[in-house]
Order: sequence, then structure tokens, then C-alpha cells
Amino acid sequence: MKINDVTLKQGLCQDANFLTGLAITDSSTYTVADKIRNANTWYRKVNAWIWDSTGDWEYDDSNWTNLPVATTDLVTTAGSEQQDYEMPSTAQKIDRVEVLDSEGNYQLLKPFDKSQVLDQSMSEFYETAGFPIYYDLVGRSILLYPKPADASVTATDGLKLYFARDIDEFAITDTATEPGFSKNYHRLISLGMSYDYCLRNGLDDRKTNIRKEIDELKDQLQTEYGARHRNFRTRIIPRIQSEL
Repeated sequence: MKINDVTLKQGLCQDANFLTGLAITDSSTYTVADKIRNANTWYRKVNAWIWDSTGDWEYDDSNWTNLPVATTDLVTTAGSEQQDYEMPSTAQKIDRVEVLDSEGNYQLLKPFDKSQVLDQSMSEFYETAGFPIYYDLVGRSILLYPKPADASVTATDGLKLYFARDIDEFAITDTATEPGFSKNYHRLISLGMSYDYCLRNGLDDRKTNIRKEIDELKDQLQTEYGARHRNFRTRIIPRIQSEL
């Protein structure tokens, strides 16, 4: 469903009016600005529900026009090699990190956590610059171990990230844009907009009924997306020791 079908009145904004008991064309009692703000809140909730149910399946909002892949240059100046690189602003989860070697081939890095380094300080862990082997995620940063050395990597577009990202938000002026997930569950957005309106205006009976519809549709959404989950063998996370 379109977010705001101003011509045929069949969009999610119009459905929200219907569900709350407002006239389909009413845009003053529950303004478009309020609807779009609430729609984006529920859009993020639906994205989170999909991620929760799919685990490692690579879901991405289909409204994005590019793939969830980003590259950036490595800083390899001798004596000032950069270890810390900021994630893209839209990234919610990093799926894969690669570094471009000196021959122009991307090599996969291994994720690790500081808790796996038990026999030395982090300042000494792969302290000599070279070709990165591991990466650690700290806040919005990706830390490479060891730091990239100029002779070991190709600096230009040398770091490549594959990630799960945030939604492509609705704008107030959008009319034809649809949510970027299965059409079967688009109504979760208008139900959510309606729920917020009822919550704000004390329409408790209507709010309760809408919440039941949301929960039922959420269960169906997670069942469908969960069926696409890839099976992985359980793996043991090892202790890591750097080379001396």
C-alpha cells in the first residue's frame, strides 16, 4: 500500500483514518505530519521484528536503491596507521568486514571480542601494523587488528563492509512510496499509526482492538520471514592469541 494515496484514497494514511473512525479525507484532526512521524516509528518496529525472526537472513528495506555495502579508504601512513573506522550512519548491524590486500583482492576478516584476549593487554595485541586479521565492534567504530600497513594492503577503498541498515524513512511529501517489506504486512504501518492516535486521545476500546490486530499480523510476519532463515552449525568461539 502507498503511504499516502491522495488520488484514490487507498493509502496507509487513509487506512489510519478509517481505523480511527475519522473521515478518509480528514487531514486536520490527525495531520499528515503526525501520521508520517508515527509511520516511521512503526516502520522501524517492523524492521526490528523481521531481524528478530530472521537471524542471519539478509533482509534489507527494498526502498533503498543501492546494496547495503560500503567502502572507505584505509589510512596507512607509517607511524600513524589508523585502527579505528566509523560505520556508515545507516548501519544497524555489521554482517561482514573485508580488507583489500596488496594484490587487489578483498580478504575476509574474523570478528572477535576483547574478552577473547586473555594473555596480554589490548595495546599489545597485534601492535605491529600489517595485514588486518581481526575486527572488533565498539560503539559506532570498527577496530582492525593489526592496523593496516601500507606494504600489506591497498589503501584506496581498502575497507569494505556488508551491513544491515536502517529504514529508508517516509517523507511528509511522499505519496506513492510503499514500505520496503512484504505487501502482506503493509497494514502494520497504518495499524500502528491508528494505535498511536487512539493512545493519544484515550480511545481505549478501539486501541485494544487495534493492538490485537497488530499482534496477530506481527506473528504472521515473523513466521513468514523466519521460514527464510538459513541454518548454521553451532560454533565455539575460541580464545585468541596474537603472534609474538
